[in-house]
Amino acid sequence: MVGDVVPLWTFGLACLLAAVVGEALEAGGIRMPALQRKGVRIAVALVGVVALVLGLVAFRSGHSSNESGPAPSTSASFLPPPAVSTTAPAPVPSPTPTTTPPTNTPTPTPTLLPPTPTTVAVRWQGTLVLDGDTMETGWALDSVPPSRAPLGDLGLSCLLSCDADELSGNALVAWTGSGLPSHEQCRELLNTQLGNRQLDVEDGSVGCVGTEDRRVARFKVLSANGDRFSLAVTVWQLPPG
Repeated sequence: MVGDVVPLWTFGLACLLAAVVGEALEAGGIRMPALQRKGVRIAVALVGVVALVLGLVAFRSGHSSNESGPAPSTSASFLPPPAVSTTAPAPVPSPTPTTTPPTNTPTPTPTLLPPTPTTVAVRWQGTLVLDGDTMETGWALDSVPPSRAPLGDLGLSCLLSCDADELSGNALVAWTGSGLPSHEQCRELLNTQLGNRQLDVEDGSVGCVGTEDRRVARFKVLSANGDRFSLAVTVWQLPPG
Protein backbone atom coordinates (compact mmCIF):
# COMPACT_ATOMS: atom_id res chain seq x y z
CA MET A 1 0.00 0.00 0.00
CA VAL A 2 2.90 2.39 0.78
CA GLY A 3 4.21 1.75 -2.70
CA ASP A 4 0.94 3.17 -4.09
CA VAL A 5 0.75 6.14 -1.66
CA VAL A 6 4.31 7.47 -2.09
CA PRO A 7 4.06 7.97 -5.90
CA LEU A 8 0.75 9.81 -5.46
CA TRP A 9 2.19 12.15 -2.80
CA THR A 10 5.37 12.70 -4.78
CA PHE A 11 3.38 13.45 -7.94
CA GLY A 12 1.03 15.79 -6.01
CA LEU A 13 3.86 17.76 -4.38
CA ALA A 14 5.68 18.04 -7.72
CA CYS A 15 2.52 19.47 -9.34
CA LEU A 16 2.00 21.99 -6.51
CA LEU A 17 5.66 23.11 -6.61
CA ALA A 18 5.55 23.47 -10.39
CA ALA A 19 2.33 25.50 -10.18
CA VAL A 20 3.70 27.83 -7.45
CA VAL A 21 7.22 28.30 -8.84
CA GLY A 22 6.25 28.35 -12.51
CA GLU A 23 9.71 27.24 -13.54
CA ALA A 24 10.87 23.84 -14.83
CA LEU A 25 11.85 21.48 -12.01
CA GLU A 26 12.45 17.81 -11.23
CA ALA A 27 11.30 16.22 -7.93
CA GLY A 28 11.21 12.55 -6.95
CA GLY A 29 12.07 11.40 -10.46
CA ILE A 30 9.16 13.45 -11.97
CA ARG A 31 10.08 16.09 -14.54
CA MET A 32 7.82 19.13 -14.70
CA PRO A 33 8.19 21.77 -17.45
CA ALA A 34 7.98 25.50 -16.98
CA LEU A 35 4.35 26.60 -16.57
CA GLN A 36 3.98 30.11 -17.97
CA ARG A 37 0.19 30.35 -18.42
CA LYS A 38 -1.88 31.00 -15.32
CA GLY A 39 -4.63 28.64 -16.45
CA VAL A 40 -2.18 25.75 -16.85
CA ARG A 41 -0.65 26.46 -13.42
CA ILE A 42 -4.09 26.38 -11.79
CA ALA A 43 -4.94 23.10 -13.55
CA VAL A 44 -1.65 21.51 -12.50
CA ALA A 45 -2.18 22.72 -8.91
CA LEU A 46 -5.65 21.10 -8.86
CA VAL A 47 -4.17 17.83 -10.16
CA GLY A 48 -1.58 17.99 -7.36
CA VAL A 49 -4.28 18.50 -4.70
CA VAL A 50 -6.29 15.57 -6.08
CA ALA A 51 -3.18 13.34 -6.04
CA LEU A 52 -2.44 14.28 -2.40
CA VAL A 53 -6.05 13.57 -1.36
CA LEU A 54 -6.03 10.20 -3.17
CA GLY A 55 -2.76 9.32 -1.45
CA LEU A 56 -4.23 10.20 1.96
CA VAL A 57 -7.34 8.10 1.28
CA ALA A 58 -5.20 5.14 0.15
CA PHE A 59 -2.98 5.47 3.26
CA ARG A 60 -5.98 5.51 5.62
CA SER A 61 -7.59 2.60 3.80
CA GLY A 62 -4.40 0.52 4.10
CA HIS A 63 -4.04 1.45 7.81
CA SER A 64 -7.65 0.36 8.50
CA SER A 65 -7.06 -2.95 6.68
CA ASN A 66 -3.95 -3.66 8.81
CA GLU A 67 -5.88 -3.05 12.04
CA SER A 68 -8.72 -5.38 11.07
CA GLY A 69 -6.38 -8.37 10.84
CA PRO A 70 -4.18 -10.06 8.25
CA ALA A 71 -5.76 -10.41 4.85
CA PRO A 72 -5.93 -13.88 3.34
CA SER A 73 -3.11 -14.70 0.96
CA THR A 74 -4.00 -14.25 -2.71
CA SER A 75 -2.28 -15.48 -5.84
CA ALA A 76 -0.74 -13.01 -8.29
CA SER A 77 -1.53 -15.26 -11.22
CA PHE A 78 -3.57 -13.76 -14.06
CA LEU A 79 -5.25 -17.18 -14.58
CA PRO A 80 -7.35 -18.64 -11.69
CA PRO A 81 -6.32 -22.21 -10.73
CA PRO A 82 -8.64 -25.00 -11.91
CA ALA A 83 -11.23 -26.21 -9.43
CA VAL A 84 -10.37 -29.51 -7.73
CA SER A 85 -13.23 -31.89 -7.04
CA THR A 86 -13.33 -33.32 -3.49
CA THR A 87 -16.15 -35.80 -4.16
CA ALA A 88 -15.01 -39.42 -4.05
CA PRO A 89 -15.89 -41.42 -7.18
CA ALA A 90 -18.83 -43.78 -6.81
CA PRO A 91 -17.89 -47.46 -6.64
CA VAL A 92 -18.28 -49.30 -9.91
CA PRO A 93 -20.20 -52.59 -9.55
CA SER A 94 -18.47 -55.67 -10.87
CA PRO A 95 -19.97 -56.75 -14.19
CA THR A 96 -21.82 -60.03 -14.28
CA PRO A 97 -19.97 -62.46 -16.57
CA THR A 98 -21.99 -63.40 -19.61
CA THR A 99 -21.36 -65.77 -22.45
CA THR A 100 -21.49 -64.08 -25.84
CA PRO A 101 -21.68 -66.23 -28.91
CA PRO A 102 -18.92 -65.50 -31.44
CA THR A 103 -19.87 -63.27 -34.33
CA ASN A 104 -18.14 -62.19 -37.48
CA THR A 105 -18.75 -58.44 -36.79
CA PRO A 106 -15.39 -56.59 -36.59
CA THR A 107 -14.68 -54.61 -33.40
CA PRO A 108 -14.66 -50.86 -34.15
CA THR A 109 -11.42 -49.00 -33.44
CA PRO A 110 -11.87 -45.86 -31.26
CA THR A 111 -10.82 -42.57 -32.83
CA LEU A 112 -8.45 -40.44 -30.74
CA LEU A 113 -9.20 -36.69 -31.04
CA PRO A 114 -7.00 -33.90 -29.70
CA PRO A 115 -8.48 -31.91 -26.80
CA THR A 116 -10.37 -28.75 -27.72
CA PRO A 117 -8.17 -25.75 -26.96
CA THR A 118 -9.50 -23.24 -24.43
CA THR A 119 -9.64 -19.72 -25.89
CA VAL A 120 -10.24 -16.44 -24.09
CA ALA A 121 -12.54 -13.95 -25.79
CA VAL A 122 -11.41 -10.44 -26.70
CA ARG A 123 -13.07 -7.85 -24.41
CA TRP A 124 -12.08 -4.73 -26.40
CA GLN A 125 -9.81 -3.94 -29.35
CA GLY A 126 -8.97 -0.60 -30.92
CA THR A 127 -6.58 2.37 -31.11
CA LEU A 128 -5.76 4.63 -28.15
CA VAL A 129 -3.97 8.00 -28.25
CA LEU A 130 -1.83 9.19 -25.31
CA ASP A 131 -1.57 12.99 -25.39
CA GLY A 132 0.73 14.92 -23.03
CA ASP A 133 -1.19 18.19 -23.64
CA THR A 134 -4.03 16.98 -21.39
CA MET A 135 -4.05 16.34 -17.64
CA GLU A 136 -5.41 12.80 -18.16
CA THR A 137 -2.71 11.13 -20.22
CA GLY A 138 -3.59 7.49 -19.43
CA TRP A 139 -6.33 4.92 -20.05
CA ALA A 140 -8.07 2.50 -17.66
CA LEU A 141 -8.43 -0.71 -19.71
CA ASP A 142 -10.94 -2.65 -17.55
CA SER A 143 -13.95 -0.60 -18.74
CA VAL A 144 -15.53 -1.04 -22.19
CA PRO A 145 -14.54 1.08 -23.97
CA PRO A 146 -11.40 2.12 -22.00
CA SER A 147 -11.82 5.35 -20.01
CA ARG A 148 -9.48 8.30 -19.50
CA ALA A 149 -7.40 8.39 -16.29
CA PRO A 150 -4.53 10.55 -14.91
CA LEU A 151 -2.21 7.50 -14.85
CA GLY A 152 -4.25 4.38 -15.73
CA ASP A 153 -3.14 0.93 -16.87
CA LEU A 154 -1.43 2.44 -19.91
CA GLY A 155 -0.29 6.07 -20.10
CA LEU A 156 2.58 8.54 -20.39
CA SER A 157 5.34 8.75 -17.79
CA CYS A 158 5.35 12.58 -17.81
CA LEU A 159 3.00 15.53 -18.41
CA LEU A 160 3.02 18.37 -20.96
CA SER A 161 6.63 17.84 -22.14
CA CYS A 162 8.52 14.54 -22.43
CA ASP A 163 12.17 14.03 -23.41
CA ALA A 164 11.95 10.26 -23.99
CA ASP A 165 9.55 7.79 -25.59
CA GLU A 166 8.40 6.07 -22.40
CA LEU A 167 5.13 4.45 -21.31
CA SER A 168 3.88 3.96 -17.75
CA GLY A 169 1.38 1.54 -16.21
CA ASN A 170 0.65 -0.97 -13.45
CA ALA A 171 2.60 -3.85 -15.04
CA LEU A 172 4.37 -3.55 -18.40
CA VAL A 173 6.58 -6.21 -20.03
CA ALA A 174 8.22 -5.92 -23.46
CA TRP A 175 7.49 -8.68 -26.01
CA THR A 176 10.61 -9.79 -27.88
CA GLY A 177 9.10 -12.67 -29.87
CA SER A 178 7.93 -12.61 -33.46
CA GLY A 179 4.53 -11.21 -34.40
CA LEU A 180 1.91 -10.29 -31.80
CA PRO A 181 1.65 -12.33 -28.57
CA SER A 182 -1.51 -14.29 -27.75
CA HIS A 183 -3.43 -14.10 -24.48
CA GLU A 184 -1.63 -17.20 -23.18
CA GLN A 185 1.81 -15.84 -24.16
CA CYS A 186 1.13 -12.48 -22.45
CA ARG A 187 -0.29 -14.22 -19.36
CA GLU A 188 2.81 -16.42 -19.05
CA LEU A 189 5.09 -13.40 -19.60
CA LEU A 190 3.35 -11.38 -16.87
CA ASN A 191 3.45 -14.33 -14.44
CA THR A 192 7.14 -15.14 -14.98
CA GLN A 193 8.67 -11.65 -15.28
CA LEU A 194 8.46 -8.68 -12.96
CA GLY A 195 6.20 -6.04 -14.50
CA ASN A 196 7.67 -2.55 -14.93
CA ARG A 197 6.06 0.78 -14.06
CA GLN A 198 7.87 2.45 -16.98
CA LEU A 199 8.91 0.98 -20.32
CA ASP A 200 11.02 2.56 -23.09
CA VAL A 201 9.41 2.05 -26.51
CA GLU A 202 9.72 3.13 -30.13
CA ASP A 203 7.68 2.80 -33.32
CA GLY A 204 6.69 -0.86 -33.71
CA SER A 205 7.38 -1.87 -30.08
CA VAL A 206 5.07 -4.59 -28.70
CA GLY A 207 4.37 -5.36 -25.06
CA CYS A 208 1.98 -6.98 -22.58
CA VAL A 209 -0.05 -5.17 -19.89
CA GLY A 210 -1.57 -6.31 -16.60
CA THR A 211 -4.67 -4.25 -15.71
CA GLU A 212 -5.93 -3.13 -12.29
CA ASP A 213 -8.53 -5.96 -12.27
CA ARG A 214 -5.88 -8.52 -13.40
CA ARG A 215 -6.99 -8.73 -17.02
CA VAL A 216 -4.37 -9.32 -19.69
CA ALA A 217 -3.83 -6.86 -22.55
CA ARG A 218 -1.26 -6.19 -25.27
CA PHE A 219 -0.21 -3.08 -27.20
CA LYS A 220 1.71 -2.20 -30.34
CA VAL A 221 3.18 1.30 -30.79
CA LEU A 222 1.94 2.72 -34.10
CA SER A 223 3.75 6.03 -33.56
CA ALA A 224 5.78 7.54 -30.69
CA ASN A 225 6.67 11.21 -30.42
CA GLY A 226 7.68 12.08 -26.85
CA ASP A 227 4.37 13.35 -25.46
CA ARG A 228 2.01 11.81 -28.04
CA PHE A 229 1.59 8.10 -28.76
CA SER A 230 -0.75 6.09 -30.95
CA LEU A 231 -1.23 2.49 -29.77
CA ALA A 232 -3.13 -0.54 -31.13
CA VAL A 233 -4.52 -2.22 -27.99
CA THR A 234 -6.25 -5.57 -27.33
CA VAL A 235 -7.84 -6.39 -23.95
CA TRP A 236 -8.98 -9.95 -23.17
CA GLN A 237 -11.76 -11.15 -20.89
CA LEU A 238 -10.96 -12.82 -17.58
CA PRO A 239 -10.58 -16.57 -18.23
CA PRO A 240 -13.39 -18.84 -17.00
CA GLY A 241 -13.00 -20.75 -13.78
